[in-house]
Parts: sequence; structure tokens; C-alpha cells
Amino acid sequence: MGLELYLDLLSQPCRAVYLFAKKNGIPFELRPVELLKGQHVQGFLPAGSPHVVPILKDGDFVLHQSVAILIYLSSKYQTADHWYPADLQARARIHEYLGWHADFIRGTFGVCLWTQVLAPLIGVQVPEEKVKRNRAAVDQALQQLEDQFLGDKAFLTGQRVTLADLMALEELMQVVALGYDVFEARPRLAAWRGRVEADLGAGLCREAHGPILNILEQAASKQLPQPPPEAHPRMLLRISRIPWGVASVPSWSASPRAPLRAVSRARVRVRVASWAAAPAMGLELYLDLLSQPCRAVYIFAKKNRIPFELRPVELLKGQHLSDDFAQVNPNKKVPALKDGDFTLTESVAILLYLTRKFKVPDHWYPQELQARARVDEYLAWQHTTLRRNCLRTLWHKIMLPVFLGEPVAPETLAATLAELDATLQILEDSFLQNKAFLAGPHISLADLVAITELMHPVGAGCPIFESRPKLAAWSQRVEAAVGSLLFREAHEVILKARDFPPADPSVKQKLMPRVLAMLQ
Repeated sequence: MGLELYLDLLSQPCRAVYLFAKKNGIPFELRPVELLKGQHVQGFLPAGSPHVVPILKDGDFVLHQSVAILIYLSSKYQTADHWYPADLQARARIHEYLGWHADFIRGTFGVCLWTQVLAPLIGVQVPEEKVKRNRAAVDQALQQLEDQFLGDKAFLTGQRVTLADLMALEELMQVVALGYDVFEARPRLAAWRGRVEADLGAGLCREAHGPILNILEQAASKQLPQPPPEAHPRMLLRISRIPWGVASVPSWSASPRAPLRAVSRARVRVRVASWAAAPAMGLELYLDLLSQPCRAVYIFAKKNRIPFELRPVELLKGQHLSDDFAQVNPNKKVPALKDGDFTLTESVAILLYLTRKFKVPDHWYPQELQARARVDEYLAWQHTTLRRNCLRTLWHKIMLPVFLGEPVAPETLAATLAELDATLQILEDSFLQNKAFLAGPHISLADLVAITELMHPVGAGCPIFESRPKLAAWSQRVEAAVGSLLFREAHEVILKARDFPPADPSVKQKLMPRVLAMLQ
């Protein structure tokens, strides 16, 4: 048959997909999936699909991840350009927001549903410290949303509503429905909400938001279904991942210690200038090859002979936390790109910008609709799964105990390694399967992003490929496609991570708050 959408409107990504399809007159068959009844784990979804919603089925083609689905729909049905603009920089702004959204909004604004409704349904009480920490994280993200993205514009990325606004609104409505009116003391954000809802249509918004806006009343009157026992393990795992509060950072004693020695970066090092004072040139990339997203950007630019000026930013010296670098990226993260007067952050946004501007070979990000959707699907999935677990593995195994001198409890490290192992299994089973590369027969951005993430646990001494011959063969194909010399050059720093000397106390004091927040 035609297009089918598997949705539950309690889910914020499902609402975004539903609103977009309805607003744009896209014909589809709604396949309701009741998450609270555990239907996502009871065979209600298409065969072979992960136990998540939303899911799109278009004939024999099945796609998950809301961002991938929205881009697929906008392309296939040629929706109005403002949703996902053809203009290079305008589209890059949407991808930049969506990358930030995955880090700071997606995993934060959904927590209140778990603490107030879902955990109690299975007899679990979430500690108050976690609830308070989540409220603080919500407030911090809202301030950043207003200041960094909305500013004085009508919408998040410009003067017209886009996919970015749609994704953001649905996350914020989740918090509103659970009793925290995030718009009440934020008139600028409230006016933005009014503009987005006016564009979508008040009636359509009421229809989409009805189920979530009634959730507290249903919970109080015990009208919600009891999740089946087979859904409990997944729910308990999700509840366990709600972060604890970040402990205050002590004032580390300034006892004498050997200064931080530079790890050899001979092939990539250039003289560091003041970033803010650097003259506008052609393409500039702000990178540290210790960072896995930076390695992906570096390899991609080098492999495709994209001319750029390297602006090194040494993370372990805290250079990304300087006021100078904040003028390049207010989030104080790498990678960052400057192209004349245009500045862009978020690695996926940067990679997609480079593919379009420099017209690289099609296999990196294919023009064919379904092939490209496969790349988008992986890029959306990895952001909060493989990236998180590879990063935590490096820090829990090497960087915290060796570089920062902070012991990691054995049970914490064991849990981190177990999560990494589970994620690697999903990578093999759901993405690689029996293909040569993650998204098809040729290397793509998906493979490049994945391999640079996996080199983090390799650098920490984890033999992740030894017991996974299929994944090992894939990694060898990726290295060959990139070129062994370039691959080794990009990973020289991370492969020496176990030899990093202890941090100087002043560096430790500077880095610890960011590290703790990152690991939470």
C-alpha cells in the first residue's frame, strides 16, 4: 500500500511527524502504536524494525528516526521550501539546530514524563535529586534556545517556520503538559510558540497535543494502561539513565606537578593564533583530533581535497573554554567552521554543508531519496547512542582515572562497557547487517562518523573488533576507502590516549565542570 506512519502522539517526535504530514497534506495511513500498552515490543511494528516510534513504511521501505523521516517526507512530497530550504546556509542552520537539539533538548525535556508518569506506573520512584537536576537542565537549555537560536528572529533559524521549530515546539510541549509552563516567564519564547502554532493551525495543534495535555489527569484518575511485564526492562533501563545532579567541583590544591606534555601532532599542527582576531579567509576548520567529530570532519575534508585553513583548538589545555573561542562557538565546542562571514557548529551540520558546497562524490550523501534517508537515519541514531557510549568509555576507562586522577567505580565502568557492547550489537544488526557499508554498497558519511566514534574505545584499549569479525571487516573496508595514511594521521592522537600524562591542577580545575556535565 501507500505511506504508513506508526505513531503514538504521547511521543514528541511522533507529534512532529504527524503535524508535518497533516499540515502539508501528505496522504498517509495512520498506524497507532500505544506505547503504554507495550505495543512497540509486541509485534505491532513492521518486521525487522527497532522497537521505537515514529516509523515510516513506504511500500517495502522502512525508516525510523524522526529527523530522517521529516527530511524524507519534505523531499519526496516537495513541501514548501521554508520547511527545509534549498539554500546552502539556510539548510545548514537547520542541521546545526538539530545537532544541538539532540544533545541538549531531546534527552532532557522528555524526562518529566518518566519521573511523573511512567516510572510510577511500574512502581518506581525517581529520586528528587534527579528531578531537580532535570529542571535545572531544562531551564539552562531554554535560555540557550532563546539566546543562541531564537534571538530577535521570528523563528529559530530565520523568518519562516522550519523543521527546527517543529521539533523544538513538540519537546517544549512535553514539559508544559507535565505541569511546567516554560512559556509563562519567557515572553519572547511565548511569542515564538504563538507564531509556530499559527503557521500550523490552532485546530491541528489541539488535535496533536490532546493526548499529552491530558496525561496528568489520566494518571491521577488511574485511567492509564499498565505497561506489560515485557516492557518493564526497557523502561527500567531508560529510568536508570536519568542523570543525577552534577556535584560541585572542589578547589583542587595547586600542588606541584609536571606540566602537561604535548602529544605529537606533527602532521596537523600549525601555529595557534588568537581565533577572534584571525582574519576572515576562505574555509577555516576549528578542530582537535582528540575529538571524534573533529576527526570525521578532518578526514572528510582531506579525503575530498577541500581546501581549508586548520585552526587547532587543544581541548586538554582548555582552549575551547576561552573567551576568544566563544566568539567562534558560544557553546565552546569543536568542531566549528568559518566560511568567510558564515560560522557553523555541530559536526553533522558541517559535514552536510561541505558535501553540498564542494560537490563531493555522490556516495558520501546520495541524491537518491531512499539511499540518502538511510544515511540520515544513521546520523540521527548515533548522536545519542554510539557517540555517547564511545565517549563515556574513553573517559571512564582512561581520561578520568589517568588524565584527571579521578577514580571510577568498577561498577560504573562495567555498566559503561555493557552499554557500549549493546550499542555495538545494534550497530551490527540494525545498520551494517550483511552490507559492505552501513547505508549500502559504498562508503558514506554514516561510516565515517561511525568509525571515528569507535576509535575512542579502541584508543582506551578496548578490543571491540576482536569478537566481532563482521564489524572488523567493515572497519577495514572503511579504512581502505579513506586511505590508510590519512586514517592513521587522523587517529594518531587518540591511539596514544593511554600515554597521556596527568593534567596540571589548573587544567583539571578548568575542565572538570564540563567533563562532569558531559558524562551526565
